[in-house]
Amino acid sequence: MLTKPPGDIDWQTWVQRWDRMQERYLVKRSERFRTIVRLLQGSRDTVERVIDLGCGTGSLTRAVLNAFQQAIVCGIDFDPTMLWLAEARLTRFGNRFKAVLADIRDPSWTSAIQQPVDAVVSATALHWFTADQLERLYQQIADVIRPGGVFLNADHVGSCSPRIQQAWERHRSEVCAKAAKPDSDDWYGFWREYSRALGLDVKETHQRVIGGWEGGVEEGLPLAWHLDKLRESGFVHVDCFWRCDCDAIYGGIRHDHNAD
Repeated sequence: MLTKPPGDIDWQTWVQRWDRMQERYLVKRSERFRTIVRLLQGSRDTVERVIDLGCGTGSLTRAVLNAFQQAIVCGIDFDPTMLWLAEARLTRFGNRFKAVLADIRDPSWTSAIQQPVDAVVSATALHWFTADQLERLYQQIADVIRPGGVFLNADHVGSCSPRIQQAWERHRSEVCAKAAKPDSDDWYGFWREYSRALGLDVKETHQRVIGGWEGGVEEGLPLAWHLDKLRESGFVHVDCFWRCDCDAIYGGIRHDHNAD
C-alpha cells in the first residue's frame, strides 16, 4: 500500500474532476474504454492478469476490473498523487487491484510485476515517450505478455502530413469543446488546485508531471510507425481497431509459436 496523501482529501471529488478534465481533451473517452474491454473479451478465452501502464486515477483499470470478475489488474504509474486516487477509487475490488509506483521509462519496471500476464493496456500515457523509449517499451511489453496475450493502447497518433495533422487537431478541439462540461478544469487548472489541496508546491508538482516528460511527441507518432515497431517486437495480427482523427486504439497479439 502506498503512503497516503497529506490532509483530508475528498478523493471522489478529485476523481470526478480528473475525469471531466480528461473528457475536455479526449474525444469519446468512455467509448475507448468500452472498445478496449470488448477487444480483450474477443481476443482471449480467459483474462486473469492485466497490466495498465500509466494508469493514472484508474479509469481504464476500473472498466477492466468490472468486465473480468476474476482478473487481477496491476496499475503502474510514476506519480504517487495519481495512484492515491486510483487506490481510493478501486478499494471495492480489494486485492484484485495492485498499485505499483514505477516509471515505465525505466527498464527496471518489469521487476515490480508478476509475469507473465494475459494483457497489457494503456490509455493516453505513452504519447509522452520518445521514439527510442517507445521502441524499448514495446519490446518489454512483448517480454511480459504470455504467447497469445494482447497489447492494446488508446492514444494520440500523428500524421506525416502537417496539414492533415492540423485539420485533425482542429476537429478534435471543436468536438471536445461541444462536449466539455461547463465546470471542467483545464489541464493546468486541475494540477494547480489538486496540488494546493494536497498541500504540495504547485511548481514542483507540475515539474514532476510535465517536466519529466520533455522530449516526447505530444501529438503522437504516426500510426504506421507503431504498427511496424510492434511487429518487430514479436506481435502478430497488429492492427488499428478504432480511430477518430488523431486518436486511435492499436495493438496486437503476442506471437505464439505453438499456434503455427
